[in-house]
Amino acid sequence: PNVPTRAPTSAPTRTPLPTPDPELTACALQSIVNCNVQNGGGLLDCDNIAPPSRSICLSGAPPRELEFIYRGGSCPGDATFPCQGQANRNQVWITIISSNQNILWNRITPRDTFMDLRGVDESMTVEISTIVNGRVGTRLQFMEISTLCIAQANLRLKEFFGALQLAEFTTVGNDGIASANAAFAKVVVTYAVQLVAGTSIRARIIQATSSSGLVSDQVVETYPLPGELLQPRDTYVFGEQERIIDLTETNGDERFSYSLDVLAISASSPALTCASSESVFFDVS
Repeated sequence: PNVPTRAPTSAPTRTPLPTPDPELTACALQSIVNCNVQNGGGLLDCDNIAPPSRSICLSGAPPRELEFIYRGGSCPGDATFPCQGQANRNQVWITIISSNQNILWNRITPRDTFMDLRGVDESMTVEISTIVNGRVGTRLQFMEISTLCIAQANLRLKEFFGALQLAEFTTVGNDGIASANAAFAKVVVTYAVQLVAGTSIRARIIQATSSSGLVSDQVVETYPLPGELLQPRDTYVFGEQERIIDLTETNGDERFSYSLDVLAISASSPALTCASSESVFFDVS
């Protein structure tokens, strides 16, 4: 049988959007405030910063993750673990190896670096050395630290092990859920700006100011202005701020605020301005 067919239809056409007149259209900005927590084994973020529920690791097993800070220091006279030497330089080479020969850390380490150690087992050796031509030099300090979560190991938050301070431990419960207990939160906030997506009017930034810190004690910073125009698909970063929050010494509920205000003029018509504000808040409670 003959089956009637229909002629193919063409796709519908769309009328392109008119190109904005740069002499009459103002620029459009989008301020950006990105907040990240750069420690805590990936379990902390700016929506989840809280004091530790436990100050000492007593699960009876190795933790899923340990975090130390290189502070510099000597072996304590009453050390309950093997410890020799002292390391007080601003930058050292630290090598940490577990009892199962997992290399947990092996690099140049500036003072106050947070060291996230994964693959921890029953114990670890720590060797802190000078740096010579970018490589390991003379040994300054050597330690052997028990990493079983038992009382004798004394894996207590803020406890010093020679030049290292324990900053965080993560354990896994019988239900398989990981729990991080951190003494500190290393919060890094980045401030940036771009044109609103889909807009094409270039902008010259004429003012950029951030406010940061506790809501009750804000710090204001004014940034140097970029020398180039802000173009479509550009992202200009003004800078970043770092804050170490001691989670063991919070005074009840503490609220932090980070905001960025940007003002610009349209490149083709300086009489036309555009502005944008963005804020991030988080609580430590």
